[in-house]
Amino acid sequence: MTKLTKSIGVVGSTTIDKIVSQNQSVTKIGGTTTYAGITYSRHELYVFIISNIAPNERAIIDRLEQNNIIVLNGETNRTTHFINDIKKDSRKQEVFNRARPIQLRQLVTVVEGIDGLHLGPLHPDDIEPEVLTALQNTDLKIFLDVQGYTRKVVNKRVLTAVSRHLSAALSAAHIIKANGTELKSILDCYQKSLAELMKDFKIEESVITLGQDGGWVEKQSGDKFHYKADKIESVTDPTGAGDVFFASYIISRFANNRNIPDACHYAARTAARQVEGTHISIDRLVLP
Repeated sequence: MTKLTKSIGVVGSTTIDKIVSQNQSVTKIGGTTTYAGITYSRHELYVFIISNIAPNERAIIDRLEQNNIIVLNGETNRTTHFINDIKKDSRKQEVFNRARPIQLRQLVTVVEGIDGLHLGPLHPDDIEPEVLTALQNTDLKIFLDVQGYTRKVVNKRVLTAVSRHLSAALSAAHIIKANGTELKSILDCYQKSLAELMKDFKIEESVITLGQDGGWVEKQSGDKFHYKADKIESVTDPTGAGDVFFASYIISRFANNRNIPDACHYAARTAARQVEGTHISIDRLVLP
């Protein structure tokens, strides 16, 4: 099993997120790069974020650097901007701005110095397809959160749809993460079982998250390991919990060399603390 020993890169949009919940709103930085990046940085790994943040949003980069993250920022006139309207049992998401797609040349300077790459696209055009093709021929361990490839943006609304770029992303990946809705969309699209999908794309492990119903990890061998969600005392904000779970799983499994059940337990516990607001506290994320 490939071991993460020195550093990891996280690729995707770093966002401005306006969270509307219970008649209150807060604006903070977000995206997989933020939640996974901060989680990695707390576990003695050098963390590189490959992202595109507009020049007038220097405060975002400052916040990430305050969390001991190295930001490799590309050129863009706009920063990706989401509005999340969170209700008790649902979330409506809108995209008001999208940054320039991340290009292959942005990764060239970092790939030689890292052990793994965590792909966290938030929409299907977040990362240029050429990046996915190039990553199919690398020795890096590739971790993929499929969420961006199970979405489309129509009139700023984020809707469910499987992207044509997903096959290239799966071909590059060794470990994938999906929630229950994303998994169903993918399996319906490909008309395959998860086991068949993993065999076809040579996926080593699939991490499936089901919120408070726990989830499971499935290996290419067919072995399944179910896990329970950790108890949550009070919900502060569930945003980023999936990113925190996946990063925590990766750390436990591939940096600390733990077995799958132990890695799931650690990830579930850390994600629960994120929902409670004690893993990454809001003061580390909030923008003026």
